[in-house]
Amino acid sequence: MRPNPAVSSLALLTALLATTLPASAQQTTLDTLRISAGGLTPFEEKQLGRSYTVIGSDQIQLSGTAYVADLLRQVPGLAVSRGGSFAGKTQIRVRGAEGNQVLVLIDGVPTSETSDGEFDFARLQVSNVERIEILRGPQSAFWGANAMAGVINIVTKSADASGLTGSLAGETGTDGTKMTSGTLAYGQDNFDISGGVTLRSTDGYNVAAQGNELDGATHIDANGRFRAEITPQLTLDGTVRYARLYGDADEQDFLTALAVDSADTTAINELSGALGLGWVSDDALWFQNARVSGGTVERRTVGTGFEVLTTGDRYKLSYQAGRNFDTPGFLDAKHTVTLGYDLVQETFEQIITPLERRTRTTHSLVGEYRGTYLDQFYLTAALRQDFNDVFVDATTYSVSGAWQIPDTGTRLHASLGTGSTNPTFYEQYGYIPGFFTPNPNLKPETSFGWDVGVEQSLLDGMVVVDATYFNQNLENAITGTAQSVKNTVGISTRQGLELSANVNIMGGLTAGVTYTYVDARTPAGLREIRRPQHSGSINLAYKLDEIPLTLNGEVLLVGETTDTAFIGFGQTTVSLPAYTVVNAGLNYQLNDQVEIYGRVQNLFDTKYQEVYGYNTQGRTFYAGARAKF
Repeated sequence: MRPNPAVSSLALLTALLATTLPASAQQTTLDTLRISAGGLTPFEEKQLGRSYTVIGSDQIQLSGTAYVADLLRQVPGLAVSRGGSFAGKTQIRVRGAEGNQVLVLIDGVPTSETSDGEFDFARLQVSNVERIEILRGPQSAFWGANAMAGVINIVTKSADASGLTGSLAGETGTDGTKMTSGTLAYGQDNFDISGGVTLRSTDGYNVAAQGNELDGATHIDANGRFRAEITPQLTLDGTVRYARLYGDADEQDFLTALAVDSADTTAINELSGALGLGWVSDDALWFQNARVSGGTVERRTVGTGFEVLTTGDRYKLSYQAGRNFDTPGFLDAKHTVTLGYDLVQETFEQIITPLERRTRTTHSLVGEYRGTYLDQFYLTAALRQDFNDVFVDATTYSVSGAWQIPDTGTRLHASLGTGSTNPTFYEQYGYIPGFFTPNPNLKPETSFGWDVGVEQSLLDGMVVVDATYFNQNLENAITGTAQSVKNTVGISTRQGLELSANVNIMGGLTAGVTYTYVDARTPAGLREIRRPQHSGSINLAYKLDEIPLTLNGEVLLVGETTDTAFIGFGQTTVSLPAYTVVNAGLNYQLNDQVEIYGRVQNLFDTKYQEVYGYNTQGRTFYAGARAKF
C-alpha cells in the first residue's frame, strides 16, 4: 500500500520532537511577559501553571498571513476548520472540545455570538493584532461559562510613549485580493491612544466540487483604544471595535451533501467596546478594578428561498478588589488575594417570523489566590459560583502550580479544574422556533480536566521545549435534533499530548516545531468529528546578514479526521484524508521605515477538505508593502 505523505510527515515530526527533548539543561532567564488572560489580573508567564502559548508581534508580522485563524493552526492543541471560502464559518476546537467551549476575547471583551456560543474566526483579520494569548484547559473559574476548554485572547496594538506614530500597508494577490490598512497612535508618559482600520476584498475561490463560480468576501476591521493615568493611582482605559464581513457561500446538495454553486450570501456586523477604571493604593498593596463591556453581532444569511437574520447582544459588568502582602518569615512568600463580582446579560433575536426578544442573566462571585514561594514555586487557586436565572447554577474551580527549578532551566507545570458551558439560545429555543419543543430541564455542560508538563530551556535559552499531557472529560453534553435537545447521559473523554520546541539556531536561523495527539470520544466511544488525532507544524525563518532579507516557511501537517455528511434525510460519518500544506514567504527591509514582502499559500497546490463537501484554497501568491512613521 502506498504510504500517505501526511502520515509519514507526522511520524517524522514526532521523531524530530523526541530527539529534541533534552537530557540535560543549562540555566536561562525567562522573559517577563505578562499574560492578561491568565486570571483576574495579569500574570507573568513563569507564574502560570496552566498550559499556554503566546504569539508575539514579530511572529505575526513575519508570517504575513491575513487571518487570525491561520496563525492558530500552528498552536499545539488547536484544530481549525473552515466551511467554505473566506466568509465560511471558521471554528477553533481546543483539545478536542467543541467550538462553543472555548472563550474568545478581543482586548478582554467576550465576542462569541449568543446564538450558538461560538466566535466565527472568519471575521477576524491579523492586521492590527499585537499578540495572541492562548490558555488551554478549564478556565471557567476565572472567566465563567464557555471557557471550559480554554481562552483565546486577541490583544490589539497600543501606542508607546514616543509621540505620534503611524503605519500604512497595501497588498494584492492572485485570487483578486486587495488590502489596505492604516494605523495612527499617539503616546506620552501618562496617556496613549491608538486606532487602526483594514479593508480587504477578495474574489476567493470555488468551494464547490463542480462549476466555476468564485466565492469572494469583503472584510472591514476597525478598532481603537486608549489609556489615561488620571492620577498616579487611578487609570482609565477603553476599547472599541467594529467589524463587517460580507461574502459568498454555496449551499449543500440534499442528496450528496456536497457544496454546489449558488447565490447564497452571509453578512456579519459586529460592534463591541469596553471602559475600565483601575486604582492602586500609594503603597501598591490594595487595588480595585471596575469594567463595563458590551457587544452586538448581527448575522444575515440569504439563500434560495429563505433569509434568516439573527441579532445577539452581551453586556458585562465586572468588579475586583484585592490585596498584595508578603510573609518574609514563611518561605519568603508573596501573596495576592482577589475577590470579584460579574454581571452578564445576554439577548437573542431571530427574525424568521415575528419573535420576542430572549434575555438571560448570570450573576457570579469569584475568588482568586496567587502565591510565590522562595521565588521559584508559584501557586494559583480560584473558585467561582455562577447564578443563572433560566437554568441551574454552576460551581467551578481551578488549581495550578509551577516550579522554576533553580540553575537548571527546567520549569514544571500542572493544573486541574472544572469548566461549564451554558446552553446556547439555539439549544434553548431552536433554529426554527415553531418546530422546536424547548427543554425546561436543560443544564449547562460540565467538565473536569487536568494536565501536567515540563518546559526545558537549553544553551542560554537558544532551545526551549515543552511537553504536556492532558486529560479532560465532558458530562451533560447537549445533543438533539431540530425538534428538541437534551443532556446526554454518559461521559465524553478527551486526552492527548502536546509537544513544542523553539530553537534559535546560530547564523540567523530559527525554527519552531509542534505536535499534538488528541483522542476525543463520545460516550459511545466514537471519534468526535473534525478533531484530527495527529497534527503538527514546522516553522523556519532565516535572516540574512549581508542584506536585510528574511525568508520564512511553514509546514502544516494534519492527520486523517472524520466529519458528518447529511445525505437526504439521514446522516453518515465520513473520513477526511490527511494532508500537508506548505506556505512560504520573504520580507525585505528597504530602509528603517519601509518593508516589502511576498508569500505563497499552499505552495504545492494540495487538494484537501476541512469540512466535508467544501474545497479549500489552492496555490495563491500575495505581495505587499508596509511603511511606518
